[in-house]
Amino acid sequence: MPVELWLSVMPPLTAVVFAMWTKQVIPSLLIGLWAGSLLYTGSLLESLNQTVSYITGVLRDVGNLDVLLFLYMFSGLVALIQASGGVQAFAKRISQFIKGPNQTLLASWGLLPITFMDCGFRVVAGGAIIKPVAERYHVARERLAYMLNNSSSPVIVLIPIATTFIGYIIGVLNKGMQAAGVNGDPFALFIRSLPFHFFSYISIAVALLSLIPVLNFGPMKKLIGVNPNSTKSKRTVEKGDQATEFSRELGEDEKDNTEKADSVKDQMGVAMKGEKKGMGMKMGMDDEEPQLKPRLINILVPIVLLIFLSFLLMSGSENPSRMMLLALMVTLVASVVLYLVQGLSLKKMTDHFVKGGNKLMATIIILLLAWPISDVSQDLGLTQLIEGTLEGTISPVWVPLLVFIVTGAVTYFIGSSWGAWALMMPVAIPLAVTTGGSLPLAAAAVLSGGTFGDVTSPVSGMTAMSAGIAEADHMKYVQAMTPYNMTAVTISSLLFLGTAYLIT
Repeated sequence: MPVELWLSVMPPLTAVVFAMWTKQVIPSLLIGLWAGSLLYTGSLLESLNQTVSYITGVLRDVGNLDVLLFLYMFSGLVALIQASGGVQAFAKRISQFIKGPNQTLLASWGLLPITFMDCGFRVVAGGAIIKPVAERYHVARERLAYMLNNSSSPVIVLIPIATTFIGYIIGVLNKGMQAAGVNGDPFALFIRSLPFHFFSYISIAVALLSLIPVLNFGPMKKLIGVNPNSTKSKRTVEKGDQATEFSRELGEDEKDNTEKADSVKDQMGVAMKGEKKGMGMKMGMDDEEPQLKPRLINILVPIVLLIFLSFLLMSGSENPSRMMLLALMVTLVASVVLYLVQGLSLKKMTDHFVKGGNKLMATIIILLLAWPISDVSQDLGLTQLIEGTLEGTISPVWVPLLVFIVTGAVTYFIGSSWGAWALMMPVAIPLAVTTGGSLPLAAAAVLSGGTFGDVTSPVSGMTAMSAGIAEADHMKYVQAMTPYNMTAVTISSLLFLGTAYLIT
């Protein structure tokens, strides 16, 4: 049945409105997809069949399957690393070199080389390692939560290899390029967008500058040198016993934090699981004890091997998604052999791998629903609508700023950067093409807007996770960090506007 072109915006718009209203991403995406199918077919029964066809069509794409397999297997690998005791081994080692509150907060950044694989893993692993030392030096819990949160998504979104983010980002960029009728490599577009991730760079700089006491302002300034919520901060841990105390508390802290982290749930796979002792998340650590004696080799070998193989295989490749998957598979096999030699049974490793992979099932479902929303919008004429209504009416100078603000607002209200990226990228890339704007700048604006919402929104899983692992009061933490992130978003907005003016 013929439909007016303006109806092509209804699928993503319906999904966004329902997501803001319900704070539930998956049902909202499904409703948006079904609404688009109903508009396309004009029949209630046929629309259900068309909805299924759109989803199965996504699964027939080999590139899409590469991304989904990468996400599941990567999550399983992180679960194996946790079970091997590698994180605890690193915790014992790093505790010997930290002296003072600022060194403690800087150490949370120093953990990036072993926790950069995913923001959930980054926050929980980094928090579990640093929190006992932070209590020893009376570091305010809100300050610790801020450092953990702003050293996660803003940093990891910039890393082009060996993260859960890159596989997902390539997927949404590919959909955006398809929606705009642009041929090319989505990974290459991501690399070209890196200089323009202004919010990431500014928020990282603001967080590091906050280590200088005189540069602090707002509620955070009053927290310097104070941990008012801590009942443990007055205890003294002798230097010689610090590593032992550190290791012991590594497991305890995760068990204690569950109830505080339970207040905010996010269907991106970073949801906190109230029925379990540990904190379930997109890529989190289980509360189970390591199955092997903690050794540094158990975390260093998988990370170094994965980075090396990713660089080696992706160099000059025309299919980076497949190369990332192959690098991950080789790393997984090598890790299994390493842990087998140390006595971890194949059965236990399989259990941990499946449990870890399942933590990303919500994310995989989101992709399976977000990708076809782009397809149905194109079938309804979204590209023609953008070309017909916006060409010549909006200056390309304003496109990146507009995209950045809208994506940031969507993420702030729904609490899901990945959901917002999937919704906005198929709109932003065609908009940039139609107005003659910069594709890398538009892509960076979408990714930056999602990153802002991810680390700022009170309903974001990352915000809840950071406050929970630091044992900070959730809303006090939000009030303390919001002025810092709003400073970063203001500067970023000016940079998007100025850069667009210079290059378009």
